[in-house]
Amino acid sequence: MRTHVKTVMFVAIGVCLGAAIWFGLLARGTQASQESKQSRLSKLPEIKSCLEHIKVVKAELINQGNSQVAAVELENQAFVGVISISIETIVNREKRSVVKSGFTPDKPPMIVIPPGERKTITLGNLGANSAIRIGAVMFADGTEEGCASSLKTVRELKDHDTKKVRP
Repeated sequence: MRTHVKTVMFVAIGVCLGAAIWFGLLARGTQASQESKQSRLSKLPEIKSCLEHIKVVKAELINQGNSQVAAVELENQAFVGVISISIETIVNREKRSVVKSGFTPDKPPMIVIPPGERKTITLGNLGANSAIRIGAVMFADGTEEGCASSLKTVRELKDHDTKKVRP
């Protein structure tokens, strides 16, 4: 009788272990196929802007290795330099952003886009139906413009980048 119970227990553990491995591999394969579907776009998503003094000059979908990214060329039409700017998209309820920032803990902020000049910023992990948003900007004179959530992100990054680290 004991041998029979041990055999049943051994088979049950084997079945559970096999099922766990099978479903683990199946879930990983499904996730990889969803990511590959998401990364192949036929055209650039719509671009929106919350900014008055920064204009989109050119935008294109480019290949970078195995992924596609948006290359957005922006022009600073203000009379003062840009010290921080954010571009973002929301894909599957997850905010993905790139913030170009000139803040450092021990120096005055550097200009990332001088007045009247252009800069190209790239943003990856795009979604076909997820608009790209030029979200917020901070100028060298202390003024800001943009959408509330983007301004919050830029301010948080500024606070992080200007914080002095103690050894």
